This record gives sequence, structure tokens and C-alpha cells, in this order.
Amino acid sequence: METAGGSRAIILTSAKMALRFGMPLIGLIILGDAVVRSVGGDIEHWQFAFGALFILAGFASKLVPRP
Repeated sequence: METAGGSRAIILTSAKMALRFGMPLIGLIILGDAVVRSVGGDIEHWQFAFGALFILAGFASKLVPRP
């Protein structure tokens, strides 16, 4: 049976990996979509900013404590 410390470590590791890889990946998808749309002439600055914010949110994984 798992201990409380073991399950806490799994939760923290999962949160850290989601922040480290998930957020920048979502940001790249949003940013890529904005670039493709801007080539067609539909420049939406909020998409560029939103993509950049998601990429920068990947640095939030440094704030999750180590298990």
C-alpha cells in the first residue's frame, strides 16, 4: 500500500512535468497558429501574446517543490 509521502511525490512530479512540457507545447501550438494566420493577413496580437505567456508559464515548473 502506498504511503501519503509516496502519493504526494507522484502528484508533485506529475504537476511539474505538466507545467514543464505541457504549457510550452500549448504555447507553441498557439504561436504557430498565429504565425500561419498572420501570413494570410489576419494578424491578431493577442494570439502572439497568449502563446508567449504559455511558453513562459513553463518556467513555473521551477516553483513546484521537489518530492
